[in-house]
Amino acid sequence: MANVYSTICPGCNFGCGLYVRENGKLEVDFRKSSPANAGKLCRFGMNLPRLYAPVKSMVDGKETTLQEAAKEAAKRLSGSKGSVAFLSFGNITCEEHLAFQKLAESSLYSGVDFEALPKDTYQTLSVGIPYDEIEAAKHIVLFIDPYEQYPLIVRRLLSAKKKGAKITSVWWKDMPLADENIRPADVSKLQLTKDSLVITDFHPLSDVEQIKNVLLLAKNAGARITFLKPFANSTGVYILSKDAKQKSLATLVEDINKGAIKTLFCLESDPVDLIPAETLGKLTNLIVQTGSASAITAKAHVVIAHEPLYKKRGTLINSEGRAQALGGAGTSGLEALGVIAGTKFEFDSLHESVRKALGIAAVDEFTIPKYDRPPYGAIQAAPKPIDTKTALVSIYNPFLWFGLADDNDFVELNLNTARALKLIKGATLKIKSNGSAIEKRFKVAPVQENVLLAGRKFGIEKGMLTPVEISR
Repeated sequence: MANVYSTICPGCNFGCGLYVRENGKLEVDFRKSSPANAGKLCRFGMNLPRLYAPVKSMVDGKETTLQEAAKEAAKRLSGSKGSVAFLSFGNITCEEHLAFQKLAESSLYSGVDFEALPKDTYQTLSVGIPYDEIEAAKHIVLFIDPYEQYPLIVRRLLSAKKKGAKITSVWWKDMPLADENIRPADVSKLQLTKDSLVITDFHPLSDVEQIKNVLLLAKNAGARITFLKPFANSTGVYILSKDAKQKSLATLVEDINKGAIKTLFCLESDPVDLIPAETLGKLTNLIVQTGSASAITAKAHVVIAHEPLYKKRGTLINSEGRAQALGGAGTSGLEALGVIAGTKFEFDSLHESVRKALGIAAVDEFTIPKYDRPPYGAIQAAPKPIDTKTALVSIYNPFLWFGLADDNDFVELNLNTARALKLIKGATLKIKSNGSAIEKRFKVAPVQENVLLAGRKFGIEKGMLTPVEISR
């Protein structure tokens, strides 16, 4: 007999509802009643079963039980006091996050750089605008590529356009649904009013000065702004951690490199594409608690294998601030955190804390709780222009965090660039940067001059903008 779970897609923080069916193999079914996506799924959601790769609890390469792995993790964490970091990007339930936050105390790293942003902007960054309000907007300004980064927002944008909305794209290439395309370097041409709605995103690779600049643009015009996010419970984690000190990914890398951090505990977070291999190699202990195998589990000294997300009992909060209940009953992840902390974390007590933080009596995915979005003050922003002849621009794609095979192993470039280099269809492009050289396939697209657009990381990047030299 098949087991069917009513759950939420972990691909990003859009909050798409679906069914996962265990029927000899995992299958995905549409859930038409889901208010976030009305049954629609993107390519990632349709391929969700590929995400849940089996994982086993391990200690130094030897298989063990979850209980024993958690006890070993507790021993290593205790032996590394003062040099421990706890990393969670937000692929966990609200209840698990509260337990993890108690365990982490002042050593919580959420990846995103809240440290460098004014505290009065946190609520605006954390809680987005309901999707229905996007459909009702008169002028929408995109600082994202909706097709590649957050596909389910496209249908909302098309609905808004059908109702008469003007769509402006501030991006490296022309967007098919935009009425107006502006390049990031020409953002001064952008005309915002109080009727404008700005859509951007916030993630571990975000350029903080760019975030400040977009916040400033919205503030000066009296426009609304909403941030989409990459991980299943990013919004929930940000809301519940608003008073906690969250350290950035850059700080974590720096702390490991200088020897201040010797032990790293990753909870449902794979930083392999974000933290250089030589930095991870400096750790004495790498502890990973997860419900699915990934690149980081292969490197870990201790793996604590709890249930996958769709089997969990708990709450997620999507980009709108909509509270959503997962359809499982599993709490082994929470129990493992209790073993490590030397206490018992009661689900009901943590769940009550979540409801209290949201100001709700019960989790109801059809009602969005009321959130305060107080105005933020003046912001000093100094975005960096491209100061190089050619730049490789790495476009953040939420779904690549899961290490799934994809078809983005190429760069997009302008037709004029292709002609100037006398590139031949089917050939490759040589890209040099920082003493490294790679060859990649290319695709001609309506991209900004002197920009190579990449939908995945190639290993030569230095942030989102990397100066490069290109040739045939």
